[in-house]
Amino acid sequence: MASNNNQTFQKRIPVSKPYLVTRNQALRLSPSNFTQFMKTSTVYGVVIDMPMSPSIITTLACYVNGAANLYFSNGGDYSGAAQRYPGVVQATRVFVTNAAHYVTDENKVNTLELPNSRMHYAYILTTKGPHRLVLNTIPGHQTPEERAFLSLYQRVMGELRSAQMKDQAAGIDPKAAIIPNP
Repeated sequence: MASNNNQTFQKRIPVSKPYLVTRNQALRLSPSNFTQFMKTSTVYGVVIDMPMSPSIITTLACYVNGAANLYFSNGGDYSGAAQRYPGVVQATRVFVTNAAHYVTDENKVNTLELPNSRMHYAYILTTKGPHRLVLNTIPGHQTPEERAFLSLYQRVMGELRSAQMKDQAAGIDPKAAIIPNP
């Protein structure tokens, strides 16, 4: 059954130029922007590409300073929540700090590809270059390490969803894209 689902993802997901620009900026931020937040770890951010359907991809960009932004393949985004909501900052800092446990020599990469399957690509940004984790999101098919990593960034996603709902209720940025419910 999983192979049928993956067959629908075999083509490259279409993305807009604004999405590619913001994703590239998120992946290429200089670690020098975060030195005041980096105590012992060399990890300064995590960027996760998440296919939501065969035609939509969402990128979650998280940084050690607590910033967390979402970029959508259609060009939309949701950003700035960390400036208003401490829960976003806390969840993001915990996630990025714990991402250091997943950095290995084997997952260091030179290319920053987009996924074309249900797998999520997590790029852990370090002062020595990016590292990629390929994460299986199908329950029951994950390693304990994948489950732990997924739960950390799902907490960030939950905080962003809560922030977005509060923003909408307060009339802040009503055109922000809605995070799809799982």
